[in-house]
Amino acid sequence: MAKKSAPAADTHAISFLGFGRQYQKAANLLYEADETLAIPIYFLYSHAIELALKAYLRAANLPILADKKRKHHQIGMLYDECKKLGLRIGPDDATNMRNIVDMLEDANEDQGLRYFNAKGSGFPQLSWLRDAVEELFLAVAPSVTKRAQADGVVPGKIVKLNFTIGKPFLTPTKGN
Repeated sequence: MAKKSAPAADTHAISFLGFGRQYQKAANLLYEADETLAIPIYFLYSHAIELALKAYLRAANLPILADKKRKHHQIGMLYDECKKLGLRIGPDDATNMRNIVDMLEDANEDQGLRYFNAKGSGFPQLSWLRDAVEELFLAVAPSVTKRAQADGVVPGKIVKLNFTIGKPFLTPTKGN
């Protein structure tokens, strides 16, 4: 009988939060540079929201990558689960973040933020979205920081190394 492999270790909450902040920063930069690139901006903010919510869930020690229940891009479900665990973004969560999550999830039906489809959607105004995403990260960060401290995780400590490979330099050979 084949031996069962151990479940995959889940990424720490601080990693989800840090990666989400990168998507948020990219969205902010693109928004400031050219608002006509709305769909890529919506995609980046939507992914930032997803990662922030997953960071909150990981801070509560819930699995993401090793659990099919949360290994998806449905930000509405993630938001609902975070709310049940106590996430409070502000006094107007129900009309602010809830509406944004619903609109982005609807727009992303059939991967509509990544690929063209003929379905029309309602989108939150970009300035509203930008502000709401910042509020979300500010609300999530304390839980993630507390979890990192409890786990002895040091933000900024190298845990992985990526390489960037340049284009090969070809030297001419004789006869070519």
